[in-house]
Amino acid sequence: MGSTHGQAIAYHALDRKADSDAALAGLIAKHSEDSAYQIAEVYAYRGQLDKAFEWLNRAYDQRDPGVPEIKTDPLLENLRHDPRYIAFVKKMGLPT
Repeated sequence: MGSTHGQAIAYHALDRKADSDAALAGLIAKHSEDSAYQIAEVYAYRGQLDKAFEWLNRAYDQRDPGVPEIKTDPLLENLRHDPRYIAFVKKMGLPT
């Protein structure tokens, strides 16, 4: 999981959209049931906020162990100014 997660992020940073898309597709195909939080991280980093929140909610429903990191995760920086972020943090029972 780690390599496709990292590849999707690194390829996006290098402006290699097709490679980033391929790595993300591989991550989803292999790990949608156990790595929803990491998928949300990729979408958030890429600025695809709707998809990021969709996968964060899946992560929450799956009780993904990464979800409590939402407030400190630098890959989720793009989400912090969206009203859905505060709502999600409240749903988690974390201080806003």
